[in-house]
Amino acid sequence: MTTLEELLRLHAALTPARVERWIAIGLLRPEGDDDPPRFAAIDVARVRLLIELREDLAIDDQALETVVPLLDQVHTLRHRLARLAEAIARQPDDVRRAIAAALIAQEQR
Repeated sequence: MTTLEELLRLHAALTPARVERWIAIGLLRPEGDDDPPRFAAIDVARVRLLIELREDLAIDDQALETVVPLLDQVHTLRHRLARLAEAIARQPDDVRRAIAAALIAQEQR
């Protein structure tokens, strides 16, 4: 777990007010009800992403509320597609060929 103080040391552009705002709008979810908050590794990575989006792409907090959930959906979709690909890869050759043929037929419609 990473404390708020450690998080602020990791990112010079970060302020306590910004962290509180991101928590309030649901972009960060600290673990438990600790005061000050403590963050799991996923939230530490998310802070890095949020800072990059704000600083490098000049995306404000209001736009972040739209962009970040979309990025979360893309991440989830990629994970599910990878699991599906692994499941298909474990199937017998005839099943994999049938799936491939069905996908090709679907694309040609």
